[in-house]
Amino acid sequence: MHFSDIHMIMIGEEGEYGRRLVRYLETHLSTAIRVYHFTTTESFLAFKERADIYLLDEAFFQRLSEEKQNVLLREKRLILLTAQEEEGTFCKYHNPKELLDRLRRFSDEMEDLASREGRREEERVEGREEGREAARTRLTMIYSPVYEEKLKEIARSFMKEGDVYIGAEDLGYKENISAYGQGSDMGDLCYYIHLREEHVMDMMRDMLVREEDIEVLHPPDMYFYLRELTKEDYTWFFDKVRKEGTYREVFWGAGMGFVSDLDILRCFDRIILLDSRENIRLNLFCDRLEKVLNLRSFHQGAAEQKEQCQESFHQNTLWQEPVNSRREASGQESWKRVYKEDILNGTAW
Repeated sequence: MHFSDIHMIMIGEEGEYGRRLVRYLETHLSTAIRVYHFTTTESFLAFKERADIYLLDEAFFQRLSEEKQNVLLREKRLILLTAQEEEGTFCKYHNPKELLDRLRRFSDEMEDLASREGRREEERVEGREEGREAARTRLTMIYSPVYEEKLKEIARSFMKEGDVYIGAEDLGYKENISAYGQGSDMGDLCYYIHLREEHVMDMMRDMLVREEDIEVLHPPDMYFYLRELTKEDYTWFFDKVRKEGTYREVFWGAGMGFVSDLDILRCFDRIILLDSRENIRLNLFCDRLEKVLNLRSFHQGAAEQKEQCQESFHQNTLWQEPVNSRREASGQESWKRVYKEDILNGTAW
């Protein structure tokens, strides 16, 4: 049988069945496929390598933490070994040849996925060779310094058909349904960003839910998941989003739980600062933040101009266009301040 995309199988079963299954698989599979058998969840969790297929006894699976269970289910590499016939599982009393057929189908699916990824990469390479640079996705943060229940609704006033809204807000909810199951949210995506999962964009696409003409990933139920990632983690992910170029623009709805350091703002192409005419304290905060952003923008522009002037001097160039004037000419707007009442009342435009 053909199992070119399966290199490691991990079995979790504490009884004799697991040992017999190991012997059967080692007899019928290629010697290039490694098969590991674990009789305790402690030894299973201590093993740091990642398998292509997990064959876990139902009771063994139930003893794992809920977090680990969710990870295995999302990765879609799990086959549960059960004592009776159930949809999506393998009954331990069936002929093990049926299990080999399941593994072969899985290998074929993985091969098809790899083939599609390969063609996509070839198209990107051909595009670069022909001098056609792929369109880059624009990243926009809509930032509310206080919790705003209608942040997604406000963001939609800036969005176009096919754009994506990712919720990185302080409070979330569990009501969305996606290919990853009910309750998938930004907290799930944080896990894969932290792992630096190479196919994180494919996983994100599976988690998105369609809402009219846009796609949405709802915020985590607690902002602590957002804080577990470093600036380097986010920079890595945002670079993936930009280079993939799948979407015209991705809107990142954020609150104070995400913006723990102003340096994170540098990761975005545009920042929309949400103010309120009815909240005096918020208004005061936005005034001060506006001054900080202006100051940082000035220093950054001055530093870039100084660097370019030095470069021009070494190249014996008489004059080079300043950075700020180029930004203004291109119409690029790094950040803007808006009032939620104007947007919700339809008077902003």
